[in-house]
Amino acid sequence: MDIILSKERVDVQECDLLVTGFFTDERPLRGSSGWIDWRFNGKFSRFLIEKNLSGDWNETILIPSEGRVMSRMVLLLGLGPMREYGHLRLREVPPRLLQIVKRLEAFDVCLSLPYEEGTNVNCGKMAQVLIEGIANCLDLGGSPFNGQWVKRLRFYFAEGEEHLSEILSGVQSAKATLQKRIQISILPPPRDTSRQSPETKI
Repeated sequence: MDIILSKERVDVQECDLLVTGFFTDERPLRGSSGWIDWRFNGKFSRFLIEKNLSGDWNETILIPSEGRVMSRMVLLLGLGPMREYGHLRLREVPPRLLQIVKRLEAFDVCLSLPYEEGTNVNCGKMAQVLIEGIANCLDLGGSPFNGQWVKRLRFYFAEGEEHLSEILSGVQSAKATLQKRIQISILPPPRDTSRQSPETKI
């Protein structure tokens, strides 16, 4: 599994799918979902006002990027009430997320679920829990997530330069935990063509 770490924000990641999440009781939207909403001129906020979107657990909405962000598509995940959000809830995300990603035949996926700001999750732990959860899904005997699709999967984390070291620490913790089960490579974004080794150049 390749993990791509970027100093830039989620909206400039050249990937197939950008995934973010939001809560039933967080208005206005904040974090990545708020930033993406702003890039879409408040489209998600209008969905909420019109009751076409709620943030309930398991709710999903997929929209084309329309050139407003660099990814081809944006996936919003309903995460339920903020008070129920934490590491245990994060661990429930990968199974349903991978089903969607496989159905879309997406290979490059940028993940940016909520952290800090009223939650008990920091960005490093967010990355660690998601990677471990994804690996658990891919490592199951008889898992439907196999074949060439899995081999081409790459996950991006891009929360800005100020959070890069914290995310790197979380990714490295996941890599250490999973080292006997799945190979994880930590890489810079593909468009960065410098010759430094991936883990020293970030």
